[in-house]
Amino acid sequence: MRALVIFDGDCGLCNGFVAWLITHDPHRCFLIAGSAGEPGRAALEAAGLGPEIAASTIVVWDGREALVRTDALARIARGLPWPWRAAAAMRVVPHALRDAAYDQVARRRPRRPADDPACGMPPRDLLDLWRSRLATVEVIAALAASRTPST
Repeated sequence: MRALVIFDGDCGLCNGFVAWLITHDPHRCFLIAGSAGEPGRAALEAAGLGPEIAASTIVVWDGREALVRTDALARIARGLPWPWRAAAAMRVVPHALRDAAYDQVARRRPRRPADDPACGMPPRDLLDLWRSRLATVEVIAALAASRTPST
């Protein structure tokens, strides 16, 4: 089953990254959900994370494990074709060091006001592709069910 990328729709950097991701993910390995929307909130809850986490970091959740910060970025890189897959090599850098660098970027990222109608919106030319990758509450429920062992 595909993994879900949960991102802050009020963050210009996050929106830009998600736009880049869906154009570089030809195998459709990743679905997306804004953290403020119902699917994003449901996924964070099912993953055992509080809603505030996605305001400061990207989250990748596959129904079993939730990854944040550079672990999430490395997981995304592993799911992409070459040459992007090579970015997963970031895992050789000590975790504390790479997450410290991530946090520095996160503190300086462009934020949009919550009432900005562009929040969480893709560029016009990506609108159909973006919508095709949006997770639904039903997909979140299926991911959550996949982590529960069947009896």
